[in-house]
Amino acid sequence: MESLMLSIVDIRKSYRVGPTEVKVLKGINLTVEKGELLAIIGPSGSGKSTLMHMLGLLEKPDTGTYHIDGTQVIYDDDRVLSTLRNRKIGFVFQQYHLLPKLTALENVCVPLTYRGIKEGEVRKKSLEYLTKVDMQDRANHRPNEMSGGQQQRVAIARALIGSPAIILADEPTGALDTKTGEEIMDLFHRLNREEGITVVIITHNPGLAEQCGRYVKIIDGMIYSA
Repeated sequence: MESLMLSIVDIRKSYRVGPTEVKVLKGINLTVEKGELLAIIGPSGSGKSTLMHMLGLLEKPDTGTYHIDGTQVIYDDDRVLSTLRNRKIGFVFQQYHLLPKLTALENVCVPLTYRGIKEGEVRKKSLEYLTKVDMQDRANHRPNEMSGGQQQRVAIARALIGSPAIILADEPTGALDTKTGEEIMDLFHRLNREEGITVVIITHNPGLAEQCGRYVKIIDGMIYSA
């Protein structure tokens, strides 16, 4: 278990739509090793977004168990879940989700504002992580003053600053042109290779999935090896 970053066993999730129960995840089993760069690929409606929410502790499964970085997830206390999410998981989304009124530096600071760390230390660390993604020159720019690729780099720095156990990236190149998307994937590869950061990328793009060290397919709520 020491080499595992996460393990989910028999995760199931259904939603009720009117009188009908729709089974979305039908017994998902998945392990991710520490330091792995994994892609989960699936078409629209396959259950990959719901799986992302499960991995990110954003939703509770109907049944199944989940271990992340040696900790079993217990779903009874929202405050415990929130703390676990803040300390163990970094999120990167397709649409960046940067706060529009904050600068790049201030956006990167956000995950640490809940940890009681002194402001000066937080800002220093934020600049350090902006430098990791080559965005130190845009530290004082707001999102509307940056390109899509630049905003995604800031989002990656924000995901990294809390030293999470794992980065979950949901279609991280989906809103970018091909060249910029390749640059963002190069950045994920560099962070994974040089710093050993565990990354799970959820995508519908076969070309992107094939760039990762391993990929699995989700089809009709079930995981299949590639």
